Amino acid sequence: MSTFGASASIDSCLQTLRPHFTIGEKDLLDVEERWSEMTTLKGDDREEFLFFAGFEDSTGSISSSIEAHDIVSCTSSDATGGIVVKLVYVKGIEGTKDESVYLVTMKNGLYASKFQIASLQASCEGTFLRASSLNDDGTITVGQLYHVFDCETDKFQNTETQPTLTVRIRPNGSITQGADTPAPAKRSDDE
Repeated sequence: MSTFGASASIDSCLQTLRPHFTIGEKDLLDVEERWSEMTTLKGDDREEFLFFAGFEDSTGSISSSIEAHDIVSCTSSDATGGIVVKLVYVKGIEGTKDESVYLVTMKNGLYASKFQIASLQASCEGTFLRASSLNDDGTITVGQLYHVFDCETDKFQNTETQPTLTVRIRPNGSITQGADTPAPAKRSDDE
């Protein structure tokens, strides 16, 4: 895992990490090529993150098949103290493809907040894609879509576009997100 900037505000920390925030389908199809210097989380570090991210099953256990890797991080040291901003890759076990990248913040060595900024999850019913990019103002745009397939014929049915999300890290390390929903189309009385 690469670590950047020992003393930077959250916004400048994000700008340092900018190249890693542009994540598309191609990146999630070949994660090891995109982020060749990832560090595998093992033991308690792996368990702690995966519990924090909600990967435990109904018995409170985490499958040993789920992988977690630190991609890159940066530490801010502004007025709020040191907030660690990092990206964590998770290779899950659902469907035929289950790849995710989480934006994670830590404060005082503890996980503070998380948000899934990229995902590629596939099964015979469909493929869900979430892709991200970092904007100049420090917000992260997350686009989402779902390709629907017929399981019996493996035939493409349609694509459902879901609302684009805007994500921001606050100075205290919390992550906020909201959907950018378009205004409803006006209908005329003639329709």
